[in-house]
Amino acid sequence: MKVLALNGSPRKEGNTARILRKSVEEHEDVDLRYHDLVDLKIRDCISCRHCKTHDSCSIRDDMTIIYQDMRWADAIVLASPIYMSAETALLKAVVDRTYALVASAEGGPGKYRPRLAPGKRGVALFTCGNPKGDETLVCVRDRYYQHFAFLGVAQAKSIIVPGLSPGMDAMETVKAQAAVEEIKAFLRG
Repeated sequence: MKVLALNGSPRKEGNTARILRKSVEEHEDVDLRYHDLVDLKIRDCISCRHCKTHDSCSIRDDMTIIYQDMRWADAIVLASPIYMSAETALLKAVVDRTYALVASAEGGPGKYRPRLAPGKRGVALFTCGNPKGDETLVCVRDRYYQHFAFLGVAQAKSIIVPGLSPGMDAMETVKAQAAVEEIKAFLRG
């Protein structure tokens, strides 16, 4: 299986990165492409709509790597801490730019067809400090089910690991361990 993992945390060794790596690196027969988004230069979408008439984005930056990897991958795993009730700006820029991965379809405004090959799996992994974040931040979790569906991703999973703080070892928590096992099982299919 070809897996693309995107770490949307500015901390390359933080809780989000640790859980993400544990979820994707310990698989047999996995070809992994892993990116720390903090190391990439990805501009915000400028809403030029170039991508609605072309199979590309008008902005030339490191998002071109992500587009190639998303097309290549069988599974896409997005990860981010939740800051101020939302994913990081690093991940949000990528999500907004995936608008280029859907084409306008017949039927008028708001009708789109995915440009990604069918059959992909998608995982959204979120971490947060709120001990009840898995209950109170479901709007973030649920939005990613919608995002994956918009991209034509066949099967999706969205998980929030609550109660984490910088400096702690997330993998010592039961919820982080459970999230890792849930993601591994989902990726195995």
